[in-house]
Amino acid sequence: AYSSLYEVFDWKEKPVLNEELLSVWLRLSGVINNQRLVTGLSFNEALVCNLLVRAARTGGSLTASELCAETRILKSQMNAILLSLERHGVISRQRSQLDRRRVELRLTPDGLDRYTAAHSRILTLIDRLVATQGEDFIRALIPMLQQVTDTFDTIQQEV
Repeated sequence: AYSSLYEVFDWKEKPVLNEELLSVWLRLSGVINNQRLVTGLSFNEALVCNLLVRAARTGGSLTASELCAETRILKSQMNAILLSLERHGVISRQRSQLDRRRVELRLTPDGLDRYTAAHSRILTLIDRLVATQGEDFIRALIPMLQQVTDTFDTIQQEV
């Protein structure tokens, strides 16, 4: 039997770097996921809507397979997310005119309105974060977070 976490994780005096990073990562993920920033949508539904909005800005659309590749969400989970979004009138599916095998996903006008309202609330919170931490700090943080995310994604794909 272990008498403390220090023995379980073989810590000498304090958590090692990987444990500290994992702790902060989980806390940040929990804060983002649990704050219900996007009212009426789950975190994964909001993620899908965000990607569909970004695709629409360039006049495009995405398929379920493309969403799976971008988010690393399993196909079965993605299908459940898309069914929920479609059932609630947030997205629509349409066969491509150029390639009838391709089923394109787009936000509906109502879905765009719902996402835009939620997105506006999120940006308000982000603006408060920038005001609290300072623009220079946030500008320096963005490429570091992107690099960590890209590196972790690459490592995860190799495993």
